[in-house]
Amino acid sequence: MASRKSSSRKRSPLKGRSLIAIGLVAFLIVTSLVVWRRSVGVATARAMRKAELEKTALETERTTLQRQIRDAQTRGRVIAEAQRRLGLHVATDEQTRLIAGPGKTP
Repeated sequence: MASRKSSSRKRSPLKGRSLIAIGLVAFLIVTSLVVWRRSVGVATARAMRKAELEKTALETERTTLQRQIRDAQTRGRVIAEAQRRLGLHVATDEQTRLIAGPGKTP
């Protein structure tokens, strides 16, 4: 009978220090994964915040450029630039001629 007890001790599952060591290793692995996941999340959130700020700045610039385009296309601005840059002037009534379209009389 003594031989049975000694052989049963060799086959017994892990006990004591081994279980504690395995538990600590598992705990360290899980906590390391949690810390890594959180750091990736923080970096992603930071990148998203930066992208949102850049998007807002670009939308503001787009609105400003659209307003400048509308201002540059006004009749008064076009006439002023044509006079300044090209030396043109607004035609007087004597310099204009009305041309009737097909089937219309002036």
